Amino acid sequence: MLKEQELFTVFGRQPVIEALKSNYKIHKLWLARDLQGKVINQIKKLSENKKVHTRTVDKNEIQKITGPVVHQGIAAVCQPLHIDSENLLADFLDKQKNLFLVVLDQVQDPHNLGAILRTAEICGVDAIIIPEKGSAQLNSTVAKTSAGALFHLNIFLAKSLEKCFEIFNERDIISFALLPGAEISMYDTNLKKTLALVIGSEGQGVRKNIARLCTDKITIPQFGKVDSLNASVASAIIMYEVVRQRKFS
Repeated sequence: MLKEQELFTVFGRQPVIEALKSNYKIHKLWLARDLQGKVINQIKKLSENKKVHTRTVDKNEIQKITGPVVHQGIAAVCQPLHIDSENLLADFLDKQKNLFLVVLDQVQDPHNLGAILRTAEICGVDAIIIPEKGSAQLNSTVAKTSAGALFHLNIFLAKSLEKCFEIFNERDIISFALLPGAEISMYDTNLKKTLALVIGSEGQGVRKNIARLCTDKITIPQFGKVDSLNASVASAIIMYEVVRQRKFS
């Protein structure tokens, strides 16, 4: 179940850089001794500009903070992730035009979730909507695999995805469930208007009760023998088709 943490630990060079670049307050930063190079100098400069309390310590001290992960000699503690509730979704939608939304229906692998968030941020997704139950936590692993992208995204936590679709329908926002084997190809779908892409979990895909709420069901054409694509790969393909249609056609 997703939940906000009192403090949010970030490890790895790129995630820490993105946290420092963002509007999040960084409470403390740890750097391993003898770290050098362009990236480390960038981190030091960003931390100085942000007036972050920085400590230089042995690598094993950082390991105690992060646990058994590859921390690249750096870790930081920042304020809790800002996650909006579905109650604020309507106001957000009313203030924007030509929105690109992504609904993640119970994506449970934190590495997949992080990869999806990374692609979403690069593709200019306006907001990510995640159900409160059945999804991976937005934790330090997600921060690492997203390369810090989650610090730059608008994220909404929904107690009820059904309520979110009611909000979409009230505003004539089209929603597409991405489903293997659907009759309509993404290449035959107009993705230029305000829309919500609905991407399902690694095993189950988009749940039937959620797919029924969508305007339509679309698919990524497949020509091999494997049944389906990994959730993060499928997400990247469909998100870049949205970008292609909006920016290059």
